[in-house]
Amino acid sequence: MDAQTLFRQAVQAIREEKDLARGQALLRQTLELDPHNDRAWVWLASITRTPQKRMAYLERALAINPANEHALAMKARVQAALASAPTSPPPAAPAPATAPVPAPAPTPAGPPSIKVPLTAAEQKRVAALLDRADIYREAGDTEAAIQQWVEVLKIRVDHEAALGGAVSHLWRLGYREDARELLTRALESGSTMPFVYLTALDLAGRLQDYAWLNALRQQILAAECDEALLLAVIEQDVRQQQMAHALDFLEQAISHCPDSQPLLVRMGELLQEIGRGPEAKPYYERAAALGARTRAGKAADQKLMGFVPVLTDRERGSVGLAVREVAGVGLFFLLAGLQDAELSLLAMGPRRWMGVLVSLIGGYLLVTATSSPQQRRIASWLGGRLIEPDAPANDSGSQALEEPSRLPSIPPTERAVLGTVGLALLALALILVFNYTFDVLL
Repeated sequence: MDAQTLFRQAVQAIREEKDLARGQALLRQTLELDPHNDRAWVWLASITRTPQKRMAYLERALAINPANEHALAMKARVQAALASAPTSPPPAAPAPATAPVPAPAPTPAGPPSIKVPLTAAEQKRVAALLDRADIYREAGDTEAAIQQWVEVLKIRVDHEAALGGAVSHLWRLGYREDARELLTRALESGSTMPFVYLTALDLAGRLQDYAWLNALRQQILAAECDEALLLAVIEQDVRQQQMAHALDFLEQAISHCPDSQPLLVRMGELLQEIGRGPEAKPYYERAAALGARTRAGKAADQKLMGFVPVLTDRERGSVGLAVREVAGVGLFFLLAGLQDAELSLLAMGPRRWMGVLVSLIGGYLLVTATSSPQQRRIASWLGGRLIEPDAPANDSGSQALEEPSRLPSIPPTERAVLGTVGLALLALALILVFNYTFDVLL
């Protein structure tokens, strides 16, 4: 096979197949047959991660063709990177072609602490390494860029820019386990950055490693309630159209953090988005009950304004609500008795107090007969039965909606008797509380 054919295959392997090892081997075969191919030297320099070797290859290309624009531009970038690099030991020799960029093995001392702020010198070195990584990346030398990012991670194990760049490019080159190791080290260091967890979850999904995926989710839930991290995981599921996973994770998060207003509000929003509006209301109510001064509390109040009140069996069958209505009747008769006693409780006397008591009994019977005929115990005692509604529930939005009832209702005859007795007792109570007034009238 001639040198030109080998050169074309090498370029295809690098550019289209992303197979750097094969491309490098083909380029070396090309140069063995044709050492004066300046373009082959430039391509070889572009996939070499050691700056000194890159410079040597570019010098060979320029010695053959001083007008090679690609060689001149790449040489300028490499020189700038070398000039801006801080004084440090020379780069390590390239690893074998089968694993050109292994992830850093954990040192005996463990990963760098994320709790200790970077010193000024470390910040300067990190900035220089990131600049060099950008230069290498723009020049097409992905492996050299990864090496710079890995050096940054030795200083700050969860550095977002370096970790994101290294993991994404390692994945593209096919070094998936190396990418996973970088993320594992960041998580083991105790990092709480949402970016680290989100990247790890994404990688676990791509690897279809569901055991790791579930372990990550449980790790997030087991940690102290970090609302930003929990919401970020939920939003990632929503973006990936994994609504069932989002709801399940959110339900677990709320169980772990029951007083989190943002989580409660988000659950309500997701339920509304999938058409389960009635189920969303309790979550908004819980969030609003925790306080309306926060942003989430105000959002919950705003959401609740869009809900129409619903009359349910809980209200229909409540004795407490009926008693609350009766309390108003009793208060009216008490005030009437006070007025009759010239506003003196001591002058009320047994007769007026008896009238207040009778008014409470009569009022309860009247309320039961009219507005609360489905009180569970009273209806069961009086032979209540389930009555089908004559008309569909009101959905006009102007009045409370009525949930279909499954409670028995007091029969009409018994309701009429209760109402009549209640009115009679109220009339008697009126006579009793107006003791002095009726004596004057008589």
